[in-house]
Amino acid sequence: MKKLIHNKLVWFCLIIVGILVVNFYQTKQKNEVAFAKQSSEEIVEKKDEDIKESSTPVKSKVFMVDVKGAIQKPGVIQCKEGERVFDAIRLAGGFSDKADVNKVNLAEKIVDEMVIYVPFFGEEMDQISFNKEDESIENEKIDINHASQSELEKIPGVGPTKAKNILDYIENNGPFTSVEQLDDVNGIGKKSLEQMTPFIIIR
Repeated sequence: MKKLIHNKLVWFCLIIVGILVVNFYQTKQKNEVAFAKQSSEEIVEKKDEDIKESSTPVKSKVFMVDVKGAIQKPGVIQCKEGERVFDAIRLAGGFSDKADVNKVNLAEKIVDEMVIYVPFFGEEMDQISFNKEDESIENEKIDINHASQSELEKIPGVGPTKAKNILDYIENNGPFTSVEQLDDVNGIGKKSLEQMTPFIIIR
């Protein structure tokens, strides 16, 4: 009788162990399948993202170019990166009848803030260069009505204190209407003004 009960207990334990083993392997397989499915979905999503990124058009840079001289429509035009002087002149309406085309490098690449000058027939190149140099110097002058503290400090004879005094004056009295008005700023005398004048502009 005891032996029979013992055998039944042994079989019962074996059955329980077998059920646990089967459940363990079934659970493991389900987890592996779920993990594989998740991994494949992530790969597909990543590929979709890569495709979207690669299909997004790359925006080209836009350059502002000032076209002057013997041109049909002189003025500031927009050019794309990689375009050349010929393209800028075409966008400006082309050459006028009096343009001296041989003095222009049509193959030169466009850069931002570029000035393209097309000379007229009979116009001296030395005079053109002189005018462009004057214009360049004019553009390098600092507009004191719109300059920051650091920009004002670039003016010869102007340090941090004078720069701050200029900004305070503008804040209290409004923008300058003439260069001579700087003489009213605390710390700026006639000598300082003479030193500053070639490097500033009122706009």
